[in-house]
Amino acid sequence: MLGLLLGLACLSKPALAQPAAGLSDDAKLARVITLYETGKYGDCVKDFAGLIGAEPRKINDPEVLERARMYYAACLIGNGQTADAEEQMRAALRQNPTMRPDSLVFPGPVIDRFLQVKDALKVELAAAEAKKREAARATAAAAAARAAAEKRRVARLEELASREVEIEKNNRWVAAIPFGVGQFQNRDPILGYLFLGSEVLLAGTAIGAMVIQLDLNARADDDPPPDPADLNPKLDTAHQAMVISTWGFLGVAAVGVLQAQLAFVPELRRSVKKPLSPELRPAEKPGVSLAPLVHPAPGGGALGVLGRF
Repeated sequence: MLGLLLGLACLSKPALAQPAAGLSDDAKLARVITLYETGKYGDCVKDFAGLIGAEPRKINDPEVLERARMYYAACLIGNGQTADAEEQMRAALRQNPTMRPDSLVFPGPVIDRFLQVKDALKVELAAAEAKKREAARATAAAAAARAAAEKRRVARLEELASREVEIEKNNRWVAAIPFGVGQFQNRDPILGYLFLGSEVLLAGTAIGAMVIQLDLNARADDDPPPDPADLNPKLDTAHQAMVISTWGFLGVAAVGVLQAQLAFVPELRRSVKKPLSPELRPAEKPGVSLAPLVHPAPGGGALGVLGRF
């Protein structure tokens, strides 16, 4: 008899609900949906309040949370809590403005209430959608700007990596050469051409005057000799021209050498372009190549094409 009483006591003990911990969001929602489908709206509201009614929520998957809010709203309407149901509908719409509950799952009053809430939120949802689009455009523009900046940065790095600095040592003895050589060595071509032209002109004048003077002196030995009154002025003019141009050449050459020494540049640096090293070159896209393929076989052979893409 005692064993029978104990057995009855065990049978009459209410079964405890299994904990939801460790279940997926879909499984947690499915456990509560059974309460809605059996019309136990009070228990349904209570369980949904534990799942999504307070923070931290026990359902976090966005799609599952969206469906859970609609079932929660349906349970609240069934339990007479219309205002709370509308709040859940508003939360679901703010999460997904394009959502629409299935009319085969939810009764007409729930669908009608949802449409009323959606119509009342039309302006807010439109503003939220416009803000989302603007944020997406801003994000895309920022990404494009970052990509462009990165492209410029890489191009600049490639440019720097493809250049090296060559150092050319200058020589003071070269700077002591006339005819603008020192100026050209110092990379001052304007002065170089000025001294070169002036010294060539003066040196040419001196040589020309000397040749004329020698020719006039040779004429003095002619038979009969030329008239001294005609020869001597020409000799004097040629001699003066030679002296003036010679001293002019020496003076300009001295000034040119002095200027080249004072403005002497010990070394010159220049940037030269060189090929990028293989590890720094951008990856090349594989090309397409085709090659004939001949395969001998007993009694004949096979002809085909081998391609690489």
